[in-house]
Amino acid sequence: MKKMIILMVLISFQGWGQSDLTLKPFVTDYCTAYAEGTRAQPNLWKHCCEEHDLYFWAGGSLDDRKTTDLRLKTCVEKTGAKTQALLIYAAVSIGGSSPIRFKTKQWGNSWSDRKRYLSLSEIETATIIQYLETHNFELSIERKQSFKEQLHSRLDSK
Repeated sequence: MKKMIILMVLISFQGWGQSDLTLKPFVTDYCTAYAEGTRAQPNLWKHCCEEHDLYFWAGGSLDDRKTTDLRLKTCVEKTGAKTQALLIYAAVSIGGSSPIRFKTKQWGNSWSDRKRYLSLSEIETATIIQYLETHNFELSIERKQSFKEQLHSRLDSK
């Protein structure tokens, strides 16, 4: 609790050389231009793609990006779709190194003018958590909680 209060106080001081901390809204298109499941189960791994979009929205370091892509692969594998998991993982890996860039599909797309592949600061992490707690969008409580825990563990591992 003490750590959260400190983070919230830090948010109020936005003039610490940070870029604009206003976040763009979180949106997901789930498995961008790809199936979200099988014919029999059309939403089988949709939740995996939603989580991936959430991490993509927040951004972070290059290692965070690699971990996020592997989480997507693992999540899809857990649905029993091992071949699909490999295809999806290959697609996000290739897409990440593509010279074609879509602003809404880039790593860290929540930030207006933040450099890509930098670890999130405590203030940025607190800003994301505050957004999750104050904005209503369709995301399960469990997914929000898991995401917040992952963000905190990133800070703790620095």
